[in-house]
Amino acid sequence: MIRRICTPLFAVLLLAAAPALRAQATAPDTVPADTARTTGDPVEMFMYDLVDPVTLGSAAALGLYDHVRTEPYEWGGGLDALTQRIASRAGGHVIGTSVRHGVAAALNRSVADEPCGCPDAEDRVAHAFIETFTDRDLTTGRRVFSEPFIAGTYAGALAPTLWHPDVDLVDGLKSGTLSVVFTLAGRAIFALLDPEY
Repeated sequence: MIRRICTPLFAVLLLAAAPALRAQATAPDTVPADTARTTGDPVEMFMYDLVDPVTLGSAAALGLYDHVRTEPYEWGGGLDALTQRIASRAGGHVIGTSVRHGVAAALNRSVADEPCGCPDAEDRVAHAFIETFTDRDLTTGRRVFSEPFIAGTYAGALAPTLWHPDVDLVDGLKSGTLSVVFTLAGRAIFALLDPEY
């Protein structure tokens, strides 16, 4: 079952990353460490990511969607159940954001997105894929694999397994993988629509 789901997702991720290799010319692998973008105070960045209106709206919308489906069934219906479902979605977001920023701080990484500045949409999409899976090491200025993104994404997806009565570890891993795929898709769409991305 897991192989049937994960194999196509892994193939999609590999295919999505292929154009990103071309964008290496537009997004330098190394910048001087003192010019690596931090875009302000890490606490302010954390607070912004924590209360981002789009993310909070998504938590409310997904909580409402869960409520309409009566998912999980054990929580029943009514306003209390709706509040619990929205809080569950928001709780996953808080945990994921906290883990991402905490790991980034521990590894001395930037969580700021670096704009591409590319005029070509294909280069912006490739840059968005690179930005998804890499961070800027603030010590060396090198672009490195983003352990904070992966850890935060899966922590936020696995956290609800602690309080959802009908969710297990496999469901959390599937949810984390889907979150990575949706993040890639969302960044690609923004890159196509926004020339400043």
